[in-house]
Amino acid sequence: MFTKIAPRYDLVNTVMTFGGDARLRRAAVRLLRLESGARVLDVAAGTAAIASALAAEYRVPISYHAVDLNEEMLEVAEPKLARLRRERPGTEWSLMRGSAEALEFDSESFDAVVMCFALDDMDDSAAALLEVTRVLRDGGRFLLIELALPDNELLLTVLKLRLLLIRRIAGLFGLDPVAHMTKEVESDRGVEFTLSRCESVGLTLESQARYHGGMVRAHVFRK
Repeated sequence: MFTKIAPRYDLVNTVMTFGGDARLRRAAVRLLRLESGARVLDVAAGTAAIASALAAEYRVPISYHAVDLNEEMLEVAEPKLARLRRERPGTEWSLMRGSAEALEFDSESFDAVVMCFALDDMDDSAAALLEVTRVLRDGGRFLLIELALPDNELLLTVLKLRLLLIRRIAGLFGLDPVAHMTKEVESDRGVEFTLSRCESVGLTLESQARYHGGMVRAHVFRK
């Protein structure tokens, strides 16, 4: 699915977030409160859109490492990181292929881990969360960004109509991955479900925020 959508993935996210995906990522990474020299791991990084958000929000040198299983997504991500290496030479920008369920990094080696629009697409989300906890240093932060349903009934009705329209248009053009993403929003199991599965691996909620009328949730957990 992600191989097929890789060239259009950034556009799909823009459509799904009403054109505000770049702004919401910047607002979300701000919650991490990174300090100079922080090591950040972007799990299931996709096209590495989080890298651009981090570069925009943090002018201090950091170390960014992106991991994704899909080679086509990484191919889209590489030009972004190449540009960031030129623009921000004081920060390390790296990209590698790997599985979220079996990260090839030492335990307690990162100050922050980010996972954006990815957890529910994994074969074993519990294993991925255990790996997040393993590679985080004590006191490190985990930023989890998810698609969600808004609490407001009017916004919920509008969103469902919009998702239906997007799904039908996607069907006409054979964009099955886009239809999948709309269904992922509708299958939101709520905040308590997210909290319970993160707390079960030893993470503690520190803060949370909602964006775009509640269609996107961001949670920051501490180890």
